[in-house]
Amino acid sequence: FDKAIGAVMDFAEQDGETLVIVTADHETGGFSINQGSSMDTIVGTFNSASHTADLIPVFAYGPGAELFSGIYENTAINYKIKKLMGLTEENNR
Repeated sequence: FDKAIGAVMDFAEQDGETLVIVTADHETGGFSINQGSSMDTIVGTFNSASHTADLIPVFAYGPGAELFSGIYENTAINYKIKKLMGLTEENNR
């Protein structure tokens, strides 16, 4: 992963017109706090079998990277990319 991203970043830096976006669609390895028992205990586990509610970072470099700051639903990434490409619902068919 590091080598691949390094090569992509090198290309983007030399090219000057390439936007690099690195993210994931969900997180599965985070620490989860499950419901406690009737004795008011809290059970904490590392979850690797299902999604967690952790926020997923989006790293962007290049022209338009500023659109990828802040917190938003992951489905917004698609619309941000379309906006940068000049695509709208009308001309995206």
